[in-house]
Amino acid sequence: MEMYVDLHPLTNTTPYTVVESISVAKAMVLFRQVGLRHMLILPKYQAAGVSPVVGILTRQDLIAHNILSAFPHLERSKGNKKGH
Repeated sequence: MEMYVDLHPLTNTTPYTVVESISVAKAMVLFRQVGLRHMLILPKYQAAGVSPVVGILTRQDLIAHNILSAFPHLERSKGNKKGH
């Protein structure tokens, strides 16, 4: 437990960041246009006691199956539009 590995040479010190209010569509465009593998999600408002990073979004997160698993109401909405 007293040993450590310096990962600094392997880290990206300037990752691509976006605010948490970004749309899924915009995130997908950024992944494609910039060729990202992941992006850091920052809170919309910075304040004392607020974590500087809300999460990490990956390409895998944006696969339709994963989006529908996280937000099942979207599948029902999609079905409702077929009748129009």
